Amino acid sequence: MKGVKTMKIYEQSKRLLCIGIIGCLLYVLGDFLFAATGKGQTTESIGFMVRVAYLEMGTWRMVASILCGFIGTLMYYMGFHRMYGLLKCHVREAKNLKWIRLFRVAYVTGTVAWAYVHAMFMTVALIFKYTWQTYGDMQAAADIANRVFYANAAPMVIAYLLCDVLLTVVMIAMVWKRIIPLKSTGSRILATLCNPMVLPGIVGNLLALLPWPLNQLDHGTESFGHALVLILGLILLKGMDRSGELKRMEGLA
Repeated sequence: MKGVKTMKIYEQSKRLLCIGIIGCLLYVLGDFLFAATGKGQTTESIGFMVRVAYLEMGTWRMVASILCGFIGTLMYYMGFHRMYGLLKCHVREAKNLKWIRLFRVAYVTGTVAWAYVHAMFMTVALIFKYTWQTYGDMQAAADIANRVFYANAAPMVIAYLLCDVLLTVVMIAMVWKRIIPLKSTGSRILATLCNPMVLPGIVGNLLALLPWPLNQLDHGTESFGHALVLILGLILLKGMDRSGELKRMEGLA
């Protein structure tokens, strides 16, 4: 029978992982507010970052999107930090410890960067919108907004490489090295989608081919990929509970 402390650790870990998942779903909502367009609305872009559709979006959507990113980041950290603690307890082989360290690099980067990155996307859109409203020159407004984006591009690219690309590599490695306790090859193939790059790369691009409004489901697949990482964290938690490994974490309770 599970001890009281072990049960407490299990429930606390489950709660924190679910909080992290909700945080990632707030990212998804923020992505929809930022990127979703109405039927027949233009999706034309001017330069790399600016879309004409921003001119038709309500400012409230951009403000709400920023708030989703800010609150979501706090919740993201709570979930991913607990998953890191579970992985540290679960992994004992020295050859696999590097993946746990890289997982930490990825989620710490996400915690530090995502609120900033998301707010910067919105700020660029707002600059474009307000400059056009004030001066009536769409091209000049787009040039200014794109220049602001380019000035912030370096930290955005670094955040993407560390938190999206690195997290994807780490999660695929942990799935196929069986660090995440999955029962079959089929489940491991399915779990290969559970990361922020493969999911949008495959599922997101397929959704984008569908007619409106189904094509709008493409927005948020990257953020949903982070939520699926924490779903794997719940699977890890259940596996550790069955094997009795959670007793090693009793000092945290």
